[in-house]
Amino acid sequence: MKIPRRRLFWRIYLNGLLLIVAAALAASMTILLVQPESRFHGRPERLHRLIAVELALHLDDRGELRATLDRFARSLKRGAAVYRRDGTPLAVAGRAPSPLDEERLSRIGDWHPLRHDGRWVYAVYLNGEGAPYLLLEGAESGWLRLLLSLAAVLLVVALLSWRRVRVIASPLESLMATSRALAAGDLSVRSGIDRRDDVGDLARALDEMAMRLQERIRSERELFANISHEIRTPLARLRVALELCEDAPGDSRQTMERLHGMGADLAELERLVENVLTSARFDLAASGPAAIPMRPRAVDLGSFFTEVAARFVRHHPDRTLDKRISPTVPAAVIDPELLNRVCDNLLDNAVKYSAPGSPVALAVTEKGNRIRVEVADLGQGVPEEDLPHLFEPFFRSDRSRSRQMGGAGLGLTLCKRIVEAHGGKVTARLKEKGMIFSFELPLSGRREMP
Repeated sequence: MKIPRRRLFWRIYLNGLLLIVAAALAASMTILLVQPESRFHGRPERLHRLIAVELALHLDDRGELRATLDRFARSLKRGAAVYRRDGTPLAVAGRAPSPLDEERLSRIGDWHPLRHDGRWVYAVYLNGEGAPYLLLEGAESGWLRLLLSLAAVLLVVALLSWRRVRVIASPLESLMATSRALAAGDLSVRSGIDRRDDVGDLARALDEMAMRLQERIRSERELFANISHEIRTPLARLRVALELCEDAPGDSRQTMERLHGMGADLAELERLVENVLTSARFDLAASGPAAIPMRPRAVDLGSFFTEVAARFVRHHPDRTLDKRISPTVPAAVIDPELLNRVCDNLLDNAVKYSAPGSPVALAVTEKGNRIRVEVADLGQGVPEEDLPHLFEPFFRSDRSRSRQMGGAGLGLTLCKRIVEAHGGKVTARLKEKGMIFSFELPLSGRREMP
């Protein structure tokens, strides 16, 4: 299998990183909104004005003014200074800002701090406009720390998510590779995924589809081989019969016997070809807008199944037919030719797969608005695990026995399709000895016979 391309992995992985980047940008915008220059920042100027009021009480005492300012600066861990309007310092504490120029002096008292000396500072008049003013260093924004923190978060998430994304993407890539191999004709490929989740269900469905396709194609190939074998046998008999007729042209009795045998061989060929053609018509109808090949008409079901039983006796004089046909079976609208094929197939199967001379049972009853038909035999039956597959095209339970008995694995499939085309259903079940095949047909389309 070719190594799958990792487009899906990179899509999932990069999509996750994109979401993380979006979350980081949203967090950054939130931080921006609470920066000192933002309107959404808190209102620390109220605290600063309280400090200014306290400092204004000591304007006449330089020593007390410096002591008070130094106490506040240490408490807030910021530099501070008190300047006259002309820039003369009255008190300085810590890494104090330099005096303001004229342009910034005009902005003292605004709601936001001032950008001065490469940092944020708060400016408050101590005793009204024109009086000395307090400069208090603002908090730094910490952009470098913010960017480093975001980079660290992205790196950690990228490393941790790599493995997780691989766990998600790897089975999907394997499914994609499997589907491509199937499309290329390699029906033996399997995904090999065993998980208890939706991906596992999808993998099992894909593997099952591949297995059924492989089985279907193998069965079709076997069908053609079986058809060739089935056709070769009556053709060989016909050729021998023709040669014998040529060897004894004057013996009319032997010629007639051989002609009868040739007629039986031709009927066998015709039945085989008709089965294949009918199956092909149903396949075509199921895959496109073509109509189901049916010619329904009103039929007296009692007489119909009586004729089915009589035909069985003519074809199998060595078998006993246990016939139970309800006298209340009404008339209904059916395709008698197709339904005859269903009954003959089920009865022939009962004869073919049961011991010579054993009886076959046919029961026809009416149940409410439906008619039920059962065909039972005393044969060996089939393994229970094969029951769900009996009506699948080309399926044969015992292949070695089927080759000896003949048949192409289409009889029961045709029965199912014909019954379903009538709106009914067909089932098979095991009994203590042998099997019972049954089908039900709705009588909603029943008609009174003239």
